[in-house]
Amino acid sequence: MDAPFGPDGLPAVFDGGVWHSQDRSFFWNGAAWVPVKTSAASPWLIKIGTSAVLLALLGFAVYTMISTQSEFTTGYYVGAIVFFAILFAIFRFAGRWGWFGIVIRGGTVFLALLKVLNLIAHPR
Repeated sequence: MDAPFGPDGLPAVFDGGVWHSQDRSFFWNGAAWVPVKTSAASPWLIKIGTSAVLLALLGFAVYTMISTQSEFTTGYYVGAIVFFAILFAIFRFAGRWGWFGIVIRGGTVFLALLKVLNLIAHPR
């Protein structure tokens, strides 16, 4: 890139191996500024769907804890939630580490799949 300025005249931002315009509506492909393609689903639909899935999982966990009245079950689900929170933080943080980040992200996805398999195979 000749000058680190986007098509809007503001300084470009280098993030994750790609130059973006300040408002993130364009990216530099090596020869020209190209508009970013937006998702067919609006961000609101994605947020609503994600919220519905998380609410259903939370409802199931609360129902299971109340129906069994076991401290072990409560600890089991709290531990699973903390595990996924830490795994998600590592996944997000490792995104900027280049090829090593790809390996770490692959490992976190593998661990998440193992935990989901464990949760399905051994329901409390």
